[in-house]
Amino acid sequence: MLPYRNIRITWLLLLSVGLLFQFACKKESLSSNPPKINQLRAISPAPNDSVLTAALPGQYLVIQGSNLRSAHSISFNGFPATFNPGIFSDENLVVAVPLIAWDSIPAGKLNILEVTTAGGTASYTFTVTAPVPSVSAISNENAVAGQEITISGSDFYGITKVTFPGGKDVTTIKANSSKSLTLTVPDGVGSGPVQITGAYGSGLSTIIFNNHVAPAVGFLANFTDGDPYFGWQWWGGNKTGDASIFPNNTGNYIQVHPPSAIGPNNGGWYADNRAVMVDKKEWLPNANLSDPISNYALKFEISVKEPWKNGAFMIVPNGNFNFMARYAPWETSATKEYTTNGTWQTVVIPLTKFLSGTGSYNASGAPAASIGGLTGGTNAASMQFMLYNDSATPLESFNAAIDNVRIVKLN
Repeated sequence: MLPYRNIRITWLLLLSVGLLFQFACKKESLSSNPPKINQLRAISPAPNDSVLTAALPGQYLVIQGSNLRSAHSISFNGFPATFNPGIFSDENLVVAVPLIAWDSIPAGKLNILEVTTAGGTASYTFTVTAPVPSVSAISNENAVAGQEITISGSDFYGITKVTFPGGKDVTTIKANSSKSLTLTVPDGVGSGPVQITGAYGSGLSTIIFNNHVAPAVGFLANFTDGDPYFGWQWWGGNKTGDASIFPNNTGNYIQVHPPSAIGPNNGGWYADNRAVMVDKKEWLPNANLSDPISNYALKFEISVKEPWKNGAFMIVPNGNFNFMARYAPWETSATKEYTTNGTWQTVVIPLTKFLSGTGSYNASGAPAASIGGLTGGTNAASMQFMLYNDSATPLESFNAAIDNVRIVKLN
């Protein structure tokens, strides 16, 4: 007869083997049964835990069904989702909807959720909501008919047409990616937002296209004689509408073209056609002067005829040199020079770029706290663009034009 201690050890070993066998059978049973999806719900508690029929990329949700614990692959529209299997149960899977490349969805996978376990794959019809096209920038917001422009933004998938104000459709897109498209402006365009129509819906821009005539909100100057938004102070640069100098213009513009080189560290902006002086105009009707300036931007069109290699436009609101913005696009160019190659380009300078300082060259402090801080406490203010050479080398030549100066609300 075995000693009691040996009998006890033998019994424990047999019990352990039995439990392992039982667990293995249960595990085998779980893994061999095919998965099933019954529904999806939001991960947040009631009242948001109702059944979902659609979700956005990045949204967390719960897949509910049976035989789900051993899931090793979950995909939406053919794109794999990341997940933590440690929090799975047989009836619930917590997962985040992945980002979708909407122009690369595999055939037959649109609006299909798939869960794959050791027991097979379960499919379920579920809509991942595609974001509609969104416009963030237009290369020239006041381009004339026949000019090529680039519209930038996001979710430009399967674009079928671009509708300009006045109901003018363009269906020929020269170049298209998910973030930009290039096309030619049609004839007869009015003033208003641009609509982008793609495979997953339409999006309307908050940018106003062709915004250079009355009653253009926030407009300061278009330099057109007799227009309510003429807005020039009658000195500084050369007012002209000569299309042979700067083609594809929208009427008059102010040419900045000093007759000779500008020496190093030269701030004499008030002479030799080195300024664009915009008259005092209402920035925004009924604007709250306490509005944060982060909600607003200065916009204008510029055409640069000759390579711009040094120097900068110093821009001052309301003749108040306590705040100044510096505009020198050549600095961020790969070639360290800038030209628009015969076109006009829209420039956007957030009002947060107008920094405080004690002099013309060192405005590097904090921006104003509100609109009133830039306008001097009124709802109208002037704007002046001053060509400085704030470098140690001569600015040999400069020939550019500015038009359509305006204040816009960003959001």
